[in-house]
Amino acid sequence: MGDAGAPVYAVLPVITDAARAEAAALAQEAALGLADQGIAHPVDELLGFLRSQAVAGFYDGDTLVGCLVAHPGVDLPRLSGDSSGPGIWVSLVPPVPGRDDLEARLLTLWLADHAARHGLEWVGWELPATGQTRGALLELLRDLGWEDLPPIRRAVDGARVTALRLRAERRPAPAVAVSASPDALPLPAVSAR
Repeated sequence: MGDAGAPVYAVLPVITDAARAEAAALAQEAALGLADQGIAHPVDELLGFLRSQAVAGFYDGDTLVGCLVAHPGVDLPRLSGDSSGPGIWVSLVPPVPGRDDLEARLLTLWLADHAARHGLEWVGWELPATGQTRGALLELLRDLGWEDLPPIRRAVDGARVTALRLRAERRPAPAVAVSASPDALPLPAVSAR
């Protein structure tokens, strides 16, 4: 099983067709879990990203428990306010309220730390702004450190979304619990002033 002090979780690139299929199944399972709670979370866009873009998988041993896609070519202008510094948009398989949130918490901590180590200040994410019972999901995400902004309409397709932002911040704790391969989630490095 490895060293007793070695991290239990790992962030690794999802490369093979089988791993991408596993990521897609995880996204669909999360969407079903949210639907069971009356939270509409369309999964088609996320599935498209998981099939066509670079994906980072969050593993507990050999089991995929989370995954995310970075969108380095997309700006963060919609976050406005005090998040005008460099940042990156991501798409994640959302956690399901009421389930153990340890993996979601560790993935959020790791993501904030990883972004900060690349000189970024923010991580942005969008969720569909649909359904009155999505409050439980937003409450969980706030507890994990995400800040939700007022719903907006995307200029590209007119979809109503809630933008979320996470402050990039160096945190030593994730390194104790989470190992990451250097190519797990490539982010653009931002030069210091």
